[in-house]
Amino acid sequence: MSLQQIDRDIFTGWCHSGSPLRAYGGQIAAQSLMAAGQTVDDDLRRVHSLHGYFLRPGQTKDSITYLVDRPRDGRSFSTRFVRAVQHGETIFMMTASFAVNDEGPEHQFSKPDLDRPDAFSEIPVPLPEYLKGAATPADLDYPDSHIVALRIVEPEQPIELHDGRYERMAWVRIEEDLPDDTLIQSCALTYLSDLTMVSTALAPHAGTLHRPNLQLASIDHAVWFHSPTRVDRWLLFAQDTPVARAGHGLARGLFFDESGALVASVVQESLMRSRR
Repeated sequence: MSLQQIDRDIFTGWCHSGSPLRAYGGQIAAQSLMAAGQTVDDDLRRVHSLHGYFLRPGQTKDSITYLVDRPRDGRSFSTRFVRAVQHGETIFMMTASFAVNDEGPEHQFSKPDLDRPDAFSEIPVPLPEYLKGAATPADLDYPDSHIVALRIVEPEQPIELHDGRYERMAWVRIEEDLPDDTLIQSCALTYLSDLTMVSTALAPHAGTLHRPNLQLASIDHAVWFHSPTRVDRWLLFAQDTPVARAGHGLARGLFFDESGALVASVVQESLMRSRR
């Protein structure tokens, strides 16, 4: 998530692969949020939401430039608009909002009752099938160290309809120790939030579709941050997929910490269409 500041509101960064030699969208979103956050001077304002659109695939061989606009700094809210540009074209754009914490009514969904992470098998990130023909992950511009711990409940099984819902559960965390900084933790959560949403939207159809015949990609992505959390501790990512239609699939997710607090919500629409 490290960025180099080029000018007052201009930053650059490098992204690793999400699929071979294509920049991981969650990292682009995380770096966009990092760029936006570095232009908010009030330390009491933390990010509370972001809305982003993936416009073009990013490349791993060249840096990405992040251009930040400052539409508003009000008494309670700061709004930032970020464009991620590579080779002169916008590949991602994001609106991010930062706010002070205020008192008000509180409620939340209950954390699902699920076994601890050590009850489930580790899912390698990236998947071994993505590394075929490469001597090391770095040959395909993947990280050469283990960054993400991911444990999905029944990852190979199609999601079955239960009480009118298609649901999937996963434990996830960042393996590195991160600073106790709300912006860095929020960016790290953004990084994680793009890991499994496409596969969740596709999971009701597992075993019925030949994936090479499908074009898969994130289209748009939104995150709401409800309270600060530690992303280098286990989080339960409870996901569902309400609908897939017209070549698009929708997935939603709730991040719970181990104490049961609902710390963030995510919605993503994915491209899931037959190749033309």
